[in-house]
Amino acid sequence: MAVMNAYMDIRETTINECPLSEIAKSMTNKSLDLRELDRPIALDADNVKGCPIEGNGGHWSGERGNSDWYPDKEALLPRYNPENITWGEALDKHGIDHISFKEGEPDFSEIAQGTVEIDDFTDSRRKNFMQADEKLAEARGCSPDEIKQWREENGYTWHECSDCKTMQLVPSEIHNNVAHTGGISEMKKTNEMDR
Repeated sequence: MAVMNAYMDIRETTINECPLSEIAKSMTNKSLDLRELDRPIALDADNVKGCPIEGNGGHWSGERGNSDWYPDKEALLPRYNPENITWGEALDKHGIDHISFKEGEPDFSEIAQGTVEIDDFTDSRRKNFMQADEKLAEARGCSPDEIKQWREENGYTWHECSDCKTMQLVPSEIHNNVAHTGGISEMKKTNEMDR
């Protein structure tokens, strides 16, 4: 049976006559993971959306968001930079030469001065920081105010990990200059979906 219209002649054809059958025959890996096909493309884009961009102040050792980010050591820290130092100076100061990323999240464990898990993660940094100060104070045998004072005097901040419970006490000059997403972004996405 043929169907004619002004643009083309469409006919039924057998599988052997179809040009796509030649392509299918040439495929070496004919098994497909259907879960991968069903996974929204947006998930992959979300993982790297907040990551540094290749060539914009540094480079990736591999896949963006799933490898090591090497900032340009000659460049000044772009955002938070009270000492007016270069990336090279900041990295040397903290004994690192790159920041590792996995699934779009930076791993600051090499430079963390403390890691805690909080019980009631929110989309409020202030509340998360207060909880993290309390947890670290318990572990170190001091007061939350002493932790807060130390972090402010020494230029440290809490990094909220994307698991929405882990908090890492890291240098502000590194944390605040590495584009990334973390726990706050995850919590905001969750809150958006709940609305």
